[in-house]
Amino acid sequence: MFKFEKYLLSRIPVGFSNGLRNIKILCEVLGSPQKSFESIHIAGTNGKGSTAFYLANILQAHGASTGLFTSPHLVSVRERIRINGKMISQSELNDVISQVERAAKVAKIEPSYFETLTAAAFLWFKQNNILVAVLEAGLGGRLDSTRIARGKFAAITSIGLDHTELLGDTEEEILKEKLGIVKKNAILVLGDLPRALLAQCPPYEKAKKISPELQVGNFGKIYVKNAEIAWTVAQEFLDSTFNEKKARAVLKNAVWPGRMQMLKNFILDGAHNPDAAEILAQCLEEKKLGPLPCIFASLTDKDTEGVLRALKPHISVCHPVQVENPRARSVEEILEICEKLKIKTTTENFKNKTPILVTGSLYIVGKVIAELCGEAVDLTEF
Repeated sequence: MFKFEKYLLSRIPVGFSNGLRNIKILCEVLGSPQKSFESIHIAGTNGKGSTAFYLANILQAHGASTGLFTSPHLVSVRERIRINGKMISQSELNDVISQVERAAKVAKIEPSYFETLTAAAFLWFKQNNILVAVLEAGLGGRLDSTRIARGKFAAITSIGLDHTELLGDTEEEILKEKLGIVKKNAILVLGDLPRALLAQCPPYEKAKKISPELQVGNFGKIYVKNAEIAWTVAQEFLDSTFNEKKARAVLKNAVWPGRMQMLKNFILDGAHNPDAAEILAQCLEEKKLGPLPCIFASLTDKDTEGVLRALKPHISVCHPVQVENPRARSVEEILEICEKLKIKTTTENFKNKTPILVTGSLYIVGKVIAELCGEAVDLTEF
């Protein structure tokens, strides 16, 4: 085990830091690395990871040295921190985490897991003299650790009911939290938000409808829409240097792993809330896939019944599994929900069935990827 892994594990019990005090202090001790590059923030209930990924691909195709910070990871924590598509190495992550650990001791604070990784990403980006960082908000926006980075551009992909215990019980409350990521006078790009929510937003750019339609490596129209958001942000950021041909070419082969991804005999998608499950269902309908055998896992703080209800027409038989996570739902709990919804279940492994849908949680998606591709998987090689 690398030293950084031990320290990160010690950060998990700290939980969620409800404020920006720790990350501000950490970065001050580290020399304010977040001030050394431009930042573009991507927030939203669903779609923010793929949008950030597509945007980073467009920017680096234009020759901009581009950092990308996303969460969660599927197999390795190194996936979260990348420059020009390449993950941070084990030794580099060990070095920056060690510096964050020392800074925390100097400041006499106990940073969370996410605060630690955010500070480490900022530090690595500074060390490598990047031009711009595309930052996916971890949770919400107003109190998200990435918020302390400076940035004149932001995007909100979608609004739905998720993490309600922290962000609020209504879409209006959740939008308010996510808008907190947007700096004063920043250019804001929005995805398809309900008209009632648009009225609450500051001046914004709607994602431009690209004709003919863009192509991306993930399948499903929703990913084309996310690429359109990325396209619009890139146009605003690059201005006169934006090259449509370069943008189209790089998006065509851009695959955001674990989301509507075909990998060997599996369809992988980490749909973990009802909105994401509805999107998955739409994508399966578009491809005329299903009903499919499904390996399914979920966490106790997720609306598992809502997810399974949305996916019911597309599941021929469900094989529930329990992931290695303190919040994981048990197989028995998932079986009870399936019985309530009249979804056929099995506890036997699928044999000679293809394709197999893997969904309900990014944890189970990551486990399947690790078993298929190995623990040291590089997302750029998918």
